[in-house]
Amino acid sequence: MKILTKENTSGIVGEEPLDTFVSQLSSQLHLVGETYSIPPDSGRKTALARLFAYLFRRNLNVCIYVSGWGVWGSSENLDLFYGYRHSLGEIRPLIEAPVHLFERGEEKTFVSILSMAFFFVWDAWVFDTKGKILVRISHDEWLEVRTNDEEARKEFATELEKYEMPVFTR
Repeated sequence: MKILTKENTSGIVGEEPLDTFVSQLSSQLHLVGETYSIPPDSGRKTALARLFAYLFRRNLNVCIYVSGWGVWGSSENLDLFYGYRHSLGEIRPLIEAPVHLFERGEEKTFVSILSMAFFFVWDAWVFDTKGKILVRISHDEWLEVRTNDEEARKEFATELEKYEMPVFTR
């Protein structure tokens, strides 16, 4: 795993700024299924992170961009998060380096970072660097999956249905 600044990531995903890239993807890619509620149970959150690691397995480079934190301050544990990153050699704070780039074979680290985003109720974007699949995670405890790739759409829809993801209602 590489931990990057938003500016470093812009070179990987194209020339536009990272926030522009994910915003454009969100408007260009089609919603898969519904907007789903993130389960409240920590075991199901970990299982969901593993499911996303499985679903992104074919993609060479996948990013988790933590775009928002601290909204529900009592739910997060930055010491745990920073301790995990420090164990990997990263000392910069999240505000400086919010992007985590994963290659094949780094599924366990992917699951750990994504699980913490779910546990701490953070805003995050999960995407492949080719811009084919985008998962948006909200601090309001919902997520959506977007893609225009028919094979990926079918696989995500099937797996999310098997997982019995509840539909988010406002």
